[in-house]
Amino acid sequence: MIKHITNVTMQKKTLLSIVVCFTMTTLYAQKTEPADTLKGQTLDEVVVAQRRKLIKNDIDKLTYDVQHDKTAQTKTTLEILKKIPLVTVDGQENIRVQGSTSFKVYRNGHPDPSLSGQNLKDILKAIPASTIKRIEVITDPGAKYDAEGATAILNIVMMSSSKLQGVSGNVNSEVDTYGSVRLGTYLTTKVGKLTTTVNYNYRNQSRKQAENNREEVYNYVKTGEQKREYGTNSTAATIHFGNISASYEIDSLNLMTASTTFLGYKADANAQNTNERWDKNSLLIYKFDNNMTTPGYSHLNIGGRLDYQHKTHLDGEILTLSYMLAVTRQHTIFRQMYNNMVNFPVSYTSYDQNTRERFTEHTFQIDYVRPFGKYHKIESGTKYILRYNNSTSLMDYQGTTPDMESKFKHNAQVAAAYLSYIFTAGKWAARAGLRYEFTRMKASYPDGSNADYHANLNDWVPSASLQYKISDGQTLKFSYNTSINRPGIGYLNPAIISTPTAVSFGNANLGSSRNQKLQLVYMLVASKLTLQLSPYYSFTNNGIGRILYEQNRKDVSTFQNILKSKIFGISSYTEWTPFTGTSFTLNASMRYARITLPTPSTKNSGCGGGIYFNWEQKLPWDLTLTTSIGGEYGNRIYNPYAIEGRWFYYNFTLTRLFFKDKLTVSLSANSPFSKDKATTYNIVRGDYTGYERSVMYPRYFNIGFSWSFGKLKASVKKAARSIENDDLVGSKKK
Repeated sequence: MIKHITNVTMQKKTLLSIVVCFTMTTLYAQKTEPADTLKGQTLDEVVVAQRRKLIKNDIDKLTYDVQHDKTAQTKTTLEILKKIPLVTVDGQENIRVQGSTSFKVYRNGHPDPSLSGQNLKDILKAIPASTIKRIEVITDPGAKYDAEGATAILNIVMMSSSKLQGVSGNVNSEVDTYGSVRLGTYLTTKVGKLTTTVNYNYRNQSRKQAENNREEVYNYVKTGEQKREYGTNSTAATIHFGNISASYEIDSLNLMTASTTFLGYKADANAQNTNERWDKNSLLIYKFDNNMTTPGYSHLNIGGRLDYQHKTHLDGEILTLSYMLAVTRQHTIFRQMYNNMVNFPVSYTSYDQNTRERFTEHTFQIDYVRPFGKYHKIESGTKYILRYNNSTSLMDYQGTTPDMESKFKHNAQVAAAYLSYIFTAGKWAARAGLRYEFTRMKASYPDGSNADYHANLNDWVPSASLQYKISDGQTLKFSYNTSINRPGIGYLNPAIISTPTAVSFGNANLGSSRNQKLQLVYMLVASKLTLQLSPYYSFTNNGIGRILYEQNRKDVSTFQNILKSKIFGISSYTEWTPFTGTSFTLNASMRYARITLPTPSTKNSGCGGGIYFNWEQKLPWDLTLTTSIGGEYGNRIYNPYAIEGRWFYYNFTLTRLFFKDKLTVSLSANSPFSKDKATTYNIVRGDYTGYERSVMYPRYFNIGFSWSFGKLKASVKKAARSIENDDLVGSKKK
C-alpha cells in the first residue's frame, strides 16, 4: 500500500517563507531599477514610466504577449501557460481551457498535428517559451474556424519582428535534479525576399521524473466484491520536435509560404503491480503480480503546408489558396507478464499487444476576405478534407488462449463552406457567421469481423458575438458559439483488448456530437490593474461519453453518443502592479457541472475550481524573483462517474540577465519543502465505486540558460488565412 504523508508543518513553513520573502523584497523594490518591460524618459529629473500590458482582448480572441514577459526567457511553453487567462495546468500537467480538455493547439494560426494527443504536455515542455511571440486564447471560434472539435483554441505564434537582412537565433537548455535535459534552438535568416526559420527542440525525460506510486480500490455494487491494485510505475521518454518555415514575397500583392513540421516521440514505460480480488465476506478470489513494459513505442507526426496569398489594391481584400498534408504513424508493443498467481482468472501467463495505427489527411481550402466601406467586412471560404485511417491490432497470448488479430479501416470526406460578417464602428463591434459541413464516413473490416457501414452527417453551425467599448480601458463582449466533435479511429475501432481484469473496445457506429456555449466577457485595462471576468454556460445532449460497467468480473470500457452535460462557470484574471518592480497575477475559476448518462441512468454533479497566484519581484543586482502558488479545490466533475482530486503546488524562480540581455540564467525550485504529493480520483457512480490514488515526488531543482545572437529580427510571413482542422476526438492525430 502507498504511504501518503500530509505534512501540515511543512505547508506552514512554506507560507511563512513566502511572507518573509515578500516583506524583505518589497522593501528592496523601492531601490530597484525599473523592470525591463518599462519604458522611461527623463525630463528635468521627472521620470515618465509606462508598463507594457501583456494581456489584450479583441472580439475574436484574448492575447498574451509572451515576447515581452521577461520570465519567459528560461521557461518552457507548458510553464508559461500557467500565467495565461482562462488556461489552467493541474498538478499532473493536464491542460484545460475554461475547465475543458476539448480544445486544440495551433501553431501560427493553423493546426499542427505534432502539437496534439496524449503527449501534448511533454511536447510543450520541450518547446522554450523564448521562441514564442504570443499565445492567443480563442474561446468562441467563429464561422471561419472549423465547427469540428474544439470549444476553444490555443494559437501559439512563433517569434517574428521587422524585415532586416541577416541572421538571428537562440540557443537554450535546461537540466534538473531528476536528470531530465532539454535543448532547443531556432534560427531565422532573410536574404532578399526569402525568409526562412528553422526550429528544433529535444527533450530527454528521465525515468525518475515520471515515477509514482499508485493504489486503486474498487467496490462492486452488485456483488459486494472488492478489487485492489497497487504498485509503482515510471516512464522514460525522448522527444524530437522541429519545423522549417519559409516565405517568399513575389511582389507587394503576392506571397508564397511553406512549412513542414515533425515530431518523433519514443517512450519506455515500466510498471510493477499487485492485483487482488476479494468477495463480500473478505475471502480471496484471486491474486497475481504483473510487470508491464513497452519494449516498443514510437509516435511520428509529419506535416506540411503550402499557401498562396493574393492581395488587391483594395485595402483588406485577400484571397488565399491552401493545401495541407498531415501524416501520423504510431507503433505500440505493450507487454504484460504475470507471476505469483493464485486462482489466476485467465488461461495465459503473459501477452503482447502489438498495434499499428496510420493516419493520412489531405486538405484543400479557399478563403476570401473583402471589406465594404468603412465599417463592414465579409469573410467566406470553402474546404475539402480527405482522411484515411487504418489500424491493425494483434494480441499474442502465452498459454491456451488463441491469438487475436483485428484490422479496421475508416475513411472520411468533409466538405464545408462558411460566411461571416464583421461590423466595427465607434464603440461597437459585432460578428455573425454560419457554417455548413457535410461529412461522409465509411468503415470496413478487412478481417471480416464486422459488416462494412457508411454514414452521412449534415451540420449547420451558427455563431455570433457583440462587443461594446465602455471606455478606453473597458470592454464588454457577449458571444454564442457551436462546435461539433467527430470520433477518431481510437473511439471507432471495435478491436477488443482484453486483460485479466478489463476489456475495452471502440464503437464503429459513433456519430458527431454538438456543444453550444454562451459567454460574457468583461475586461478592464488600467495603468496598474488588468481585470477580466468571464461567466459562461455550455451544454450538450449527444456527447461522446466513455461508458464503464462490470461484466464477468471485468471492468468494461467503450463509447456512446448519449452523454448530456450542463456547465455553469466563471473565469477571472487579475494583474496588479502596485509599484515599480512588483507585480501580482491571479488566475481563478469556478464551475458547476452536471453530467448524466440516460442509459444506464447515471448522474454526477459538483462545484469546484482552481486558484493560481504569481508574484514577480525585481531585486537588487538585476535579479528577478518569481513565486508561483496554485491548486484546485472543491468537487470538480468532468465525467458521469468520478470527482477529480484536489492538489496544491508552489515554486520559486530566480532569474538574471547578462551581456546586454543576451544571456538569461535561471535557478528554480519546485515544491522544495514537500517530499511527496498525493492526488485522489474518487469514483462515486456506476457499477463500481472507490478511488484511484497517485503519489508523486514533486521536489526538484533546475538550472536554465538562454542565449540570443545576431541582429536580424525578420520573420516568416504568414498567409492571412490558412487551414485549420480540429475535429477529431479519440484519434492519434489529436
